[in-house]
Amino acid sequence: MSAKDGAAILVVDDEDHNRALLRAMLGGQHRVLEAANGPAALELLGAEQVDLVLLDVMMPGMSGYDVCQKIKQRVGVLLGTALSEQEQKNLGLQAGADDFLTKPVDRRELLLRVRAFLKLRAQDALIRQQLKQLAQLQNTKDEMLSLMVHDLRSPLAGIISHLGLILEDAPEGRLREDAQAALRGADTMRDSLEEALQIRLLEEGHLPIARAPVDLKALVRDAAATLEPTARRKRIQLSTTMDGEAVASVDGKLVRRAIENLLGNALKYTPAGKDVSVAVRHRDGTVEIEVSDRGPGIPAELKAAMFEKYGSVEAKKGGPRKGFGLGLYMVKLVADGHGGVAHVLDRDGGGAVFSIRLRSAA
Repeated sequence: MSAKDGAAILVVDDEDHNRALLRAMLGGQHRVLEAANGPAALELLGAEQVDLVLLDVMMPGMSGYDVCQKIKQRVGVLLGTALSEQEQKNLGLQAGADDFLTKPVDRRELLLRVRAFLKLRAQDALIRQQLKQLAQLQNTKDEMLSLMVHDLRSPLAGIISHLGLILEDAPEGRLREDAQAALRGADTMRDSLEEALQIRLLEEGHLPIARAPVDLKALVRDAAATLEPTARRKRIQLSTTMDGEAVASVDGKLVRRAIENLLGNALKYTPAGKDVSVAVRHRDGTVEIEVSDRGPGIPAELKAAMFEKYGSVEAKKGGPRKGFGLGLYMVKLVADGHGGVAHVLDRDGGGAVFSIRLRSAA
């Protein structure tokens, strides 16, 4: 590799012979730039693309520490110093230096450190580029999801309307039962589309939290009523409790949807004949909602990922809980929007407790 093809290294030292020595050591492999003081180095960095700075600590006027603090976010820095005290090294690290070179500089050590740093810099640049590409792919996927939701809502609304018209005139019998089943399926699909749209808007900050006084007991009762048929079909005892202040300032629609998502998840994984409970506590401006199931529980190493987007981590490992996707992620977004948190704990006697804690005031 010729110096023309190599990395650009800026040598900053107030001693001419020190710069000449470093230029001789590096010039065969890298393009070497020079500056005799801090201000000249800053000016050169503003005009040239530099990969690494070899910076002397003890310079008159602006010290190497001062220069390092100004450039640490822009380029890598190796501090060269004849000082061996730990406190001086600590100051260099505090200023943002990446590594140290002890004077007099050993040529072999210099080349090895420069090579190692440039390799790390190249890997870092590759990772940043890959992350940028992943972000672009994620944005493209989200945009496609938004377009799909938008395009599906109108024809789905037409299907639901026509099924409603059929049910108005359909006699009792198989046709009516089939129409009712189709309507339930269409309603479920509409709810899923609306949830996907709400998640997208919450992520972008375009769906504001509309706080208003809400009767918590009625809110939980209505949410539980939506899942009551599922609980009855599986012979699961569904109970709700309310403790503390009855009214809270929250977004009733979003909080109800979060409770329904947690309840749906609990009923899905609780065996027939067991119990699921919803407990609400409202004290000192904080609302805590707990949904406890009797499912297989959540392994400790997976708890942190339960509320992530597409966070079905256990499904990838072949576990029994394979339904985690956008539902729990929306629960997290609702909690975040209310200045709160979402988490999962083990339930005494087996199962899991999914909990969200919300601030009941803006």
